[in-house]
Amino acid sequence: NVLAFTIKITFFAALLTILILPFLPFISRALYKDFWIGIYAAVIVIASIFSVSFFSLSTMALQAVGKIRGMMMLAVSDQIARYGLALVFTAVGFGVLGAVSGHLIGAVILFFVSAAIWGWVQRKETILPSLWTLIKHAGTVSIKKYFGFSFWVAIDRNMGNLFMALPVVLTGIYVANSEVTFFKLAFGFVNLALSMLGPISVLLNMEFPKMMVEGGGKLARNFIRVSLYSMGLSVLLVLGAIITAPIVFKFFYGVNFMPSVKYVSGLFVYGALFGIGVGLGPMWRAIGQVKISIIINLIILGLGIPLGLWLIKSYGLWGAVIMVTLWFSVSHLVSFFYLLRKLKTT
Repeated sequence: NVLAFTIKITFFAALLTILILPFLPFISRALYKDFWIGIYAAVIVIASIFSVSFFSLSTMALQAVGKIRGMMMLAVSDQIARYGLALVFTAVGFGVLGAVSGHLIGAVILFFVSAAIWGWVQRKETILPSLWTLIKHAGTVSIKKYFGFSFWVAIDRNMGNLFMALPVVLTGIYVANSEVTFFKLAFGFVNLALSMLGPISVLLNMEFPKMMVEGGGKLARNFIRVSLYSMGLSVLLVLGAIITAPIVFKFFYGVNFMPSVKYVSGLFVYGALFGIGVGLGPMWRAIGQVKISIIINLIILGLGIPLGLWLIKSYGLWGAVIMVTLWFSVSHLVSFFYLLRKLKTT
């Protein structure tokens, strides 16, 4: 029932997204005076639809049958396929079109790979139904039964996507498109390095509920430990990004985009503290407090957007770097200490 519900919700979300796609070029023309930005954004959105469909189901299947290594390899392969192809197509001279096309082709490849993995796991684990059985059952499964919790979890996850998308959009209001590209590439490069933390977060979705049942203060201790270890790992990842940025940007993008390198270094604090957020989503879900997470992030956006616009207007791209650092760092630290206090009182 849960898997069929996932298919049903994914279908409706994809359908709603597809209905919005035709308006993106007109929105981009209004904001950036450029019709093509909306078209590129639409391609990325289509890539996301492919990326989350069978990929999510296969990840759940591998997690359910205890094939954690396979799940982590699939998650890493998704990042490598999409971002790797985007870099390759850009490097051979296709520019922005190559970047978005790389994302789309990588997502389509993972779409079919994920479907094949589901079939392979389903043949070995008889507890899992076939995809065709799930698709048929999706038409009859009750949305109301599972919608409440899933709705808030989906909003919480999309808040994270909003945090990632808004900085580039807001920067484009006061900064020329040619300069926005420098920040966008730097921000994307740092996030590509930090994406290696993703599988840890997926694992915690399964481990935190187990620890909560076991009790004895184990959940709080491991939450602190995981957060600190992940923060240490994020420091190493962002340092690696800073060290390799001059070589990578010169090789893939050319000397014209070398100004992006200094913004990669400027995002060090953002990247270093990013790791503390790895366990936040799984913990919010484990203790059933997802609404609190949404409220915290809404408050931060409500205060952070006007502040961010002022920073960008006053300091240009460095203002965008400061804005991103403040948004994510405050969000992660407030949530971390709230959860820590909550765990110690339960």
